[in-house]
Amino acid sequence: MTVQVYQIAHGACPYLPNRSWITQTFQIPSLEDKIYEHMINSGWRRSGPMFYQNHCPGCSLCIPIRIPVTRFAPSKSQRRVWKKNSDVAVVRQPTHFTEESFELYQKYQAARHDPDDNVTHAGYLGFLGRSPVTTQMMSYYADGRLIGIGWVDILPSSVSSVYFVFDPDYSRRSLGTFSVLKEIELCQELGKPFHHLGFYVPGSRKMTYKANFRPHQLLIRGEWRDHYESGEPSNE
Repeated sequence: MTVQVYQIAHGACPYLPNRSWITQTFQIPSLEDKIYEHMINSGWRRSGPMFYQNHCPGCSLCIPIRIPVTRFAPSKSQRRVWKKNSDVAVVRQPTHFTEESFELYQKYQAARHDPDDNVTHAGYLGFLGRSPVTTQMMSYYADGRLIGIGWVDILPSSVSSVYFVFDPDYSRRSLGTFSVLKEIELCQELGKPFHHLGFYVPGSRKMTYKANFRPHQLLIRGEWRDHYESGEPSNE
């Protein structure tokens, strides 16, 4: 298999001020799960059929993070979130399109990102409706109503978070935290030793919450290392 890798300048960094975002990128309609897992362990991620690795000038603060699930211990606040959502039912299925899921995605994007952004069926399908690897949807229901959806890649030795959306009307439930706890539970049920959470970005309020799941490991200079938060990590 031969792929063409491109370098793409995306403009301003979405996580830190006064920085640029540049990736090495390729697109492919399908990929073996074990190959993608190996790529994650080398700092790659995917967005729809697009696989990318960050190559930002003078910055290496997008650090891959994973949770060794056999050692995970929820904090007091995480246990409270779990209890608060004890009435939530979670249905796991292969990725597929429904109008209900699209409407929830629209509502989430309008509330959490740009309310003027034109979210289309084509954009949704390109990002979350189709996948080049084995992907499943975890749909969260309360009182018969869809209140959240998480997309996860099911890989040979891990589960990798792709994206999570929730109904802003249910913000008090802390569904983002709850979804990570449910994905960790899924890893344990499937016998997968690791849960990949994407990138941890020190200094970014959007991303530092991931360090609240302990213990966790960071990919530092090509090796997964336990992170004890004794200082800000660096890939340098």
